[in-house]
Amino acid sequence: MGIARRLADWLALLAGTAVAVSHIWHGMLGLSMAVLFLVGVLMVFLACLAIIHPELFVVEAAQVLTGLFLISTPWLFGFQADPPASLTAWIPGGIAVVTGLFCLPGSTSLYRRIVPPQPAGPPP
Repeated sequence: MGIARRLADWLALLAGTAVAVSHIWHGMLGLSMAVLFLVGVLMVFLACLAIIHPELFVVEAAQVLTGLFLISTPWLFGFQADPPASLTAWIPGGIAVVTGLFCLPGSTSLYRRIVPPQPAGPPP
């Protein structure tokens, strides 16, 4: 496992933390702030799982999906006209997508080394 993969997981953790505490600088209240907080906490959780268990490729795929959802939240929850909140969603969302896609091949190969493919069909 390379140092770049580890740094990518830590970068995703940092991005999730920034989203979770982002209400400090954009000042949004209500449902939009709650969604950003919960998505940020989910990103932190997924990044911690990726750091602890690098062989779980499903975590990397979930991180990509979470990043795509985070990118779309300004339009889904109607705060695209608020630049600080929108940038808080778009930049960490892009970071989550890029780091998830970057780490996905390594996680898949590590998983295949740990869990070998099982034969299909009935035993001979």
